[in-house]
Amino acid sequence: MIESLASTPFVLALNLVAFLLGLALYRRTGTPLLHPIVGASAFTAACLWLLQIPYDHYQDASGLLYALLGPAVVALAVPLRQNLPIVRRAAWPLLVTLAVGAALAPAAGVLIALLLGAAEPVALALAGKAVTTPIALGLAEKVGAAASLTVGIVVFSGVVGAVLGPPLLARLDIRDQRVLGFALGINAHAIGTARALEISALCGAFAALAMGLCGALTAVVLPLLITP
Repeated sequence: MIESLASTPFVLALNLVAFLLGLALYRRTGTPLLHPIVGASAFTAACLWLLQIPYDHYQDASGLLYALLGPAVVALAVPLRQNLPIVRRAAWPLLVTLAVGAALAPAAGVLIALLLGAAEPVALALAGKAVTTPIALGLAEKVGAAASLTVGIVVFSGVVGAVLGPPLLARLDIRDQRVLGFALGINAHAIGTARALEISALCGAFAALAMGLCGALTAVVLPLLITP
């Protein structure tokens, strides 16, 4: 019974239904707290628990969705191309912000976790929190972190950044959409970029740029700093 429920067609249908329900709830309420990723994840987790489907079976059956993560991230280059002249004019400030943000985002998470007594697997998973899921999965394998824990941390940090980022920057009187988008891209990666695209194409372009560059920089540097 479990084998049939954990088959690829059933799991793909479950993921699709969960996302559509999460999206409908998000549009109905209009609150970032109920981002489609949050609603869909909660619904999927409840179904897996009720149907007693092991997570590793679910993960194996979701292989097609994992394969589509890469093309989905690449598609975010469209708004970036549309706003390329604006991006070029801010090249140097963006590079400095990228270097600082890409270093501080994972370092702060790992440091806080170690100070609170977290185990090494948690610290390793936190090291990849500032990159989007496809890159985080590859990094988890290279540094010896648990893939499921890494993905959970990436999604959680993305949702928190997408929810709290815009109001926090607004309270700091930072309303430049280029700054907002770049901050969301570094700290909340793909989910933050999706939130930025809801604000404007310009905000989404800078978020996509930050997410891509931060992911590339982290993918190159992190394996050199951490060995499994």
